[in-house]
Amino acid sequence: MKHEFDPASFSWRGVETEGYRAGREDLPDQGYRGVTRYTITSRDNTPCNFEVRYFEIEPGGYTRLERHTHVHSVTVLRGSGYAVVGTEIHGLGSHDHVYVPPQTLHQFVNDGSVPLGFLCVVDGERDRPVQPNSGDLELLNSNDATRGRYRL
Repeated sequence: MKHEFDPASFSWRGVETEGYRAGREDLPDQGYRGVTRYTITSRDNTPCNFEVRYFEIEPGGYTRLERHTHVHSVTVLRGSGYAVVGTEIHGLGSHDHVYVPPQTLHQFVNDGSVPLGFLCVVDGERDRPVQPNSGDLELLNSNDATRGRYRL
């Protein structure tokens, strides 16, 4: 199977645009803003045990602050921003890679003026996301690196 890349639209032919939470309605106040998702490879269309997704975050947008048991392997294709990974902030630019370990709070934020786009490889069978609790937020707020950098 091949999905040809279209540089004019920065998308793959034959891959449908999805909301951030694929299959669920995107509503205000759900902890994210301006995120589009494309599932390029999944167990639904390929005999594999992983999923390759492309996310695009508009300027000023961000993904949800959450944790999972499964890991994330993220490679930035365009734009800039930063990732909150645990109590660390990682600046992001084209072709940077970020690994998110299991059970680690994480969030991707576009603080640039153009879309932030990245590939994200995860397990085909995943657990549901867990939102931060008050202790998590207290830890982030007490840390110089993360204070004021995450979004809810």
